Amino acid sequence: MLRRTAKILTVLGLLLAIVAACTEQPTLQPSSGGRPYELLVTGSDSAAVFAVASGLRALTMDELPQPEPAFDVTAIVDEGLTQLTRYARNIILVTLVSDSLLRPSITYERDVYAQPQLILHVRATSAEQLRDSAAGCLRILSYQFERQELLRGVARLKQSHNVRAAQMADSAFGLRLWVPQDLSRTRTGRDFVWFANNQTDVMQSICVYRYKASKLAAGMALRKRDSIMRVNVPGELPGMYMATNKRSVKGRATSELLELRGLWEMQGDAMGGPFVSHSFVKGDSIVTVEAFVYAPSKRKRSIIRRLEASLYSMKAEE
Repeated sequence: MLRRTAKILTVLGLLLAIVAACTEQPTLQPSSGGRPYELLVTGSDSAAVFAVASGLRALTMDELPQPEPAFDVTAIVDEGLTQLTRYARNIILVTLVSDSLLRPSITYERDVYAQPQLILHVRATSAEQLRDSAAGCLRILSYQFERQELLRGVARLKQSHNVRAAQMADSAFGLRLWVPQDLSRTRTGRDFVWFANNQTDVMQSICVYRYKASKLAAGMALRKRDSIMRVNVPGELPGMYMATNKRSVKGRATSELLELRGLWEMQGDAMGGPFVSHSFVKGDSIVTVEAFVYAPSKRKRSIIRRLEASLYSMKAEE
């Protein structure tokens, strides 16, 4: 099912521009601690802290072979940030106030004690109010941290990416694309290029391909994906080929961009994993940039999200 996300994508584009500008400025702040998608929830009221923390722990990333936690959440009850906690990369400060708030309020600060860092202040009158407003609060909190980590990923790619891959994407498709440096293997085909790493246990890939069409449509995009991947991403033996598990696919679209995410599987083999793609109209064609992962017996959330940042670095050159 497609959901309209014009406002979200417009805001994201603005944030990408802001973070790109900010990364050019030097900073004297220390580096923040922790890994991407780690959250610290802290405050002086234990019931309020654990109300927020338990809600965040229940969030899952579902577009994977098995659902995984959306975040890695640590809860600490304390009067305030300490020397141990103030340098965390993602912090939620939960405060109970005496004001009669109709609903919890959420404000934010960036790079206060370290960089990169996002601190969200959640204020409520009671732990019960937080639990009663859990759906709205968690939606805002998860969106803010997911977007922030995505922006950080794009900023890292701007500073360090595979220059040869960027040149190939520009030459073949007129596309600016920042690909992680470790995706150093390349394979080309007709209107197709594939960048991959050299690991067999955690295979990470980004593909760019093009087909003739003038309108974005999810059904056509999936059919084209299957036909193009069948030719260009074969299995180890004849008759093996990549295909989309269409029941797993979720999408969202604007007039300018189609995003699809779901699962792929290798027909005739036991391989499979998650994928995410962005497609847009360029001239008389559709250009698609897709990331996919094969990592059996490993968590895939952070792997696919790392690659997804490359999709948001994409820009059609004039």
